[in-house]
Amino acid sequence: MMHADAHRNWTIRPLAETDLEAYLDIYLNSYPAYKDLDQACRDHYREKHRTELREDTQTRTVGLFEGETLIATMKLILFSMNFFGQMQPACGLMALEVHPLHKKKGAALFMVRYFEDYARENGALLTLLLPFRIDFYRRMGYGFAGKIYEYHLPTWVLPKPAPAALPHLRLLQPEDFDAAMDCQRRFAARNHGMVEKFDEEIRSLRDDIQVRRIGYYGPEGQLRGYAAYRFQSASDTNYTQNRLSVEELVYEDGGVLRALLGALRMQEDLAQTVILRTGEEDFHHLLDDPQDVSRNYIDFGFLQTNVSAVGTMFKLVDGARFVEKTGYRSFPAGTLTAAFCFRDEMAGTDCCLRIAFGGGRWTVAGPEAAADVTVTCRQGDLASLLMGSAELAALVRLGAMQADNEAKARELGQLLHCEQRPWLNSDY
Repeated sequence: MMHADAHRNWTIRPLAETDLEAYLDIYLNSYPAYKDLDQACRDHYREKHRTELREDTQTRTVGLFEGETLIATMKLILFSMNFFGQMQPACGLMALEVHPLHKKKGAALFMVRYFEDYARENGALLTLLLPFRIDFYRRMGYGFAGKIYEYHLPTWVLPKPAPAALPHLRLLQPEDFDAAMDCQRRFAARNHGMVEKFDEEIRSLRDDIQVRRIGYYGPEGQLRGYAAYRFQSASDTNYTQNRLSVEELVYEDGGVLRALLGALRMQEDLAQTVILRTGEEDFHHLLDDPQDVSRNYIDFGFLQTNVSAVGTMFKLVDGARFVEKTGYRSFPAGTLTAAFCFRDEMAGTDCCLRIAFGGGRWTVAGPEAAADVTVTCRQGDLASLLMGSAELAALVRLGAMQADNEAKARELGQLLHCEQRPWLNSDY
């Protein structure tokens, strides 16, 4: 697939190894953090990207050329993503970067259009990205996935390890890495909004020798969960002061999670505090004292437990196709037809998606179908609503959406309620 703009002499195509030096000029100047820009740095990233071009099948690196000059690059990832209990294709955007002397030409927008066409041609139900500029993507029709909640806690407040769980815990070794990735795939298959690890990410995880993993094995010998973590110094002057940074918690059920948290608590002699991140809104209910180490007080009478962050943003590639391909989603009893009116931000056109609910399922309703309720919203907020990362009642209450029938809007909100907000912790 190649996109072209003859007026500006622009073309987009996959990069080849002959483009590596031009690619590095853009990459090293677009993401300067932690890069020395010496020859060793350039050699390292040259070999890294050469490996990606040769080996990766899920990830494609493409470049925007002005004539023969490379002026922007990005990576496109074909994900396997959980949509309401079934794994289906999604497409991610990674490392979109523009040459420092070719900015303000509209290159990034041109690249995003290519990305969305690529996603559509590959059957993706959703496009997703981690935003460098949130407002930039909001204007393109992107909405928010679920939040990530970061807790920084005294290690001793984690649940105590149950004696019965201890025989199931084991320090994982490098040879257990593939079993851990199999476990992560099963975790993704059980959690709405989660994606399987992709090729470039797996290679990075395999090579990171500073990460430790504790695994939980079931009686049948299968790995049923793991905690991936690293030790970090918490003091410039006292080497005995450390914290645990938990990079990933993967678990089959709540019992496995509690066992893994208990194993982390056992490290309190080495690490006085622990940082962990989760998309579970109710995680604080696991803890007897969820107040974080900041001891921060918030009016009126509230004690800080965590910080929260928006990250992944997503967009429906085609709203009608999304409903058709997720027709298996289970809904409460109720019969209702809703019209969702929004503006396609990229196309600059007004759209209306009609959805009929009945028999515990949803289907696309025809343009002539009478709507019981009409919801007016932004394109990105519609993606958040239909994916379950936002509640209709809250969005209407806050003025982010408008509904023409209050009673039917409440009914629609109850139908659309999702018991698990979508979140993912993939690094892309």
